[in-house]
Parts: sequence; C-alpha cells; structure tokens
Amino acid sequence: MNPSDFMPNAPGRFVPTINGAKAFVPAPLPPIIDMNEVAESMAEAILAIGELKGACRRLRDPSILIGPLQRREALTSSAMEGTFSTQDAVVLAERGIERVDDDATREVRNYIRALNDATQSLKSLPICHRVLTDAHRTLLSGVSHHRGAQKRPGEYKPDQNWIGGRTIETARFVPPPPDEAVRCMDDLERYLNRDGRKYPLVDIALVHYQFETIHPFMDGNGRVGRMLISLMAIESGLLEMPVLYISPVLEHRKDDYIDLMFNVSAQGAWYPWLNFFFARASESCRETIATIDRLIKLQDEYRATTASATRSAGALTLVDYLFEQPMISVNDAKDVLGVTYPAARRTIDRLAEHGILEEYPGMYPTLFLARGILEAADPTDA
Repeated sequence: MNPSDFMPNAPGRFVPTINGAKAFVPAPLPPIIDMNEVAESMAEAILAIGELKGACRRLRDPSILIGPLQRREALTSSAMEGTFSTQDAVVLAERGIERVDDDATREVRNYIRALNDATQSLKSLPICHRVLTDAHRTLLSGVSHHRGAQKRPGEYKPDQNWIGGRTIETARFVPPPPDEAVRCMDDLERYLNRDGRKYPLVDIALVHYQFETIHPFMDGNGRVGRMLISLMAIESGLLEMPVLYISPVLEHRKDDYIDLMFNVSAQGAWYPWLNFFFARASESCRETIATIDRLIKLQDEYRATTASATRSAGALTLVDYLFEQPMISVNDAKDVLGVTYPAARRTIDRLAEHGILEEYPGMYPTLFLARGILEAADPTDA
C-alpha cells in the first residue's frame, strides 16, 4: 500500500506497522454526508425494502423463505472468498450428512448457523463485540487447520493482516494493526448503539465499509461484514425478518464492490459507495420478491396437484413441510404426519409419482429431495 495514493481528504490516518509499512486507520463514523447526493438511490432502496416487507406477508408461512435465502447468501458470500459448495451439499449438511474432508460445505453451513445464532441474539443483545465475535467463532468452528482453525475463531486479530497481496509490501491495502483495530471496533460499537439514529440504510452502508476497512479478524471478515448487513436491517426495524442478503447481487460486481470501498479510504469517495450500496440493496429486494413469487406459485401448484391426486390431508401437510425442509426421509414424514411408517411411505411415493419428490441417490436410509423447491429458491443453481 502506497500512502501517496491517498488524498489529503482521505477519512483516516496512517500509522507505522510491521516491516516498515504503513497501515490505514479509518476515522470514526459518521463522515459529513450531503443527503441530497444520495437521496434518489436511497429512496429507491427504501421503497424496495417496503415492497419486500409486503411480499413476505403474502407467504402462508413467511419462515419458509428464510432457509432458501440463507443458503443462497451463505453459498455466494463464501464463494466471494474462494469457498465453493452446492445447494445439495448444504441441504445434506443440514441433516448432518457431510464428508469429513468437505471443509467448504462445513464453512457454508457454519455461515448459516452463525446467521441464525446472531439473529436470535438480537432478542437480548444489541449488535456489539459479543455478537460479532460469537458469529466469527461459529463461522470458523470445526474447520481444518489450513482452512481457518488457526485464525483465532471468536477473537480479534493478534497480528497485522493485509488485503490484496502475498506480502505486506505488495498489499493493496493494510488495515489497522491489532491495538488500533480494537479501538476502532470500540468506536464502531458506540456508533451502532448511539441514540438518535435517523437514516438506518445509510448506517448499514457506512458500518459495512467501516467493518471491512478495520478488518478486525485474521480471517472471515468479508463474511461477518456481510452478515452484519442483515443483522442491522432487522435491528434497525427496516425489516421484520432476516431477508436482506446482498451477497448474491454483489458476487457479479465484486471488483466494483472492492474498488468503491477502497476509494472511500483513498479519496473520501463516499457518494459512489453509498449509491452503489443502495442500488445493490434495491436489486436484492427485487430478486427476493421474485423468489417469493416463484415459491408461492410452486406451493399453489404442488397443493393443487396433491389435492387432485389424493384425499389425504397428510399429503398437503407434507407438501407445506417440504418448503421448510426440502430433503426428507420416510421417518421424517412419519413424525410430521403422526402416522405409521407404511402410511408415511405411501404419502412420499404419491408425491414422487407427481414429480414433487425424487429419491436422492446413494443414501441409506433413503432420502427424498424436493428439487423443484431448491430451483425455485435459487434458479441460478438449477
């Protein structure tokens, strides 16, 4: 990182760090923002969030949306960091079925667990050090040494880190050293929980930049920072449910995403970053509304097909259950329906006859997958 690339109005300061390098310490939030510069894109994003909130209420059970969205968020946020898995592998992992050596899927599954745990923690805690470090601990739990287990899960970094280079001398960006990073996180916690918060969506964009710039952990900063977006949307009251996930719309704009945050640090270029973030939030809401429409349509189709094929109320109950848990065994169906094993098997067979379920290969006991639900939830993975 070359300090000469940073303009005099850069929102931070340089401090010496290892190997004679300089690290950038961002100034505490908030910067001075002329809201006129971002009013249009912010208004569009707030409108889109309102439409998403309304669309969630059209679902028979809004909770069925959370699992599919979290899987997609976890897969794409992890892929942005070079960790790749598939929906099938994640659904199997949710059932406790995963290869011992499949660290990638374990990390994606950990991401979902961290999201759920952090969301639940908001019922009793504000967004604070504990929420973030607990999320980080969960994210990196159970992974092998080379994948992040040596990265101090649940702890802020003990050593200097850097971004975009094999060595600190060739790095594109050097975030604050450990002691400065802790002070920055203290400032960020105070900002998150201050009184008189007026523009929650602006806060989310500012906090995301600040967190990524501080880079407080040795690993997992991008993923925890993107979790923070969803958590702040709930905590601020913008949304009632954890349904704002922007990793899927950032994934194909990753270079812009990184460059715009760097330009904030180097040039104080807040407005391009804020307008970009608001546009991605709008895009995410539109995609989620489209997902809701697909899930509602598919659920109606499956219920109509099932109702015409059988008089069993249990079959309709099982159809609805599949939208929460798209992979199922006969024993699962038995428990859900409160019937005998043969009766549960007959219900599954009837759904399979009509293409709602398919037997998943290579599993014993036998598992059945509602492939259409996975595809409706994330058509890009079809």
